[in-house]
Amino acid sequence: MFVLETKDLTYVYGAGTPFHKTAVNRVSVGIERGEFLGIIGHTGSGKSTFIQTLNGLLRPTSGTVLLNGKDIWAEPKKIRSVRFRVGMVFQYPEHQLFEETVLKDICFGPGNMG
Repeated sequence: MFVLETKDLTYVYGAGTPFHKTAVNRVSVGIERGEFLGIIGHTGSGKSTFIQTLNGLLRPTSGTVLLNGKDIWAEPKKIRSVRFRVGMVFQYPEHQLFEETVLKDICFGPGNMG
């Protein structure tokens, strides 16, 4: 069984408007425990959007994201708990570091986990 899996995952920016843009189109992938996955592509190809759907920062327009076989959006009120299990780091550290010291930055995550 896959730890993390997508089935026909699609994300459309501006869905239902004349300005819609499909960023992720029907992606199906399974990731097993201990497996590493590299996602490559041109600028604007949907890499970041795809990753943001994996940990619930973005809700897919269609398709599913499964964590341990369960749809992460089955209970939207519990989506925050998904982010404790599926982490992400940004390509540019300056976009994720925002405290004035390294110590405060390191303490931010655990301090906000409750």
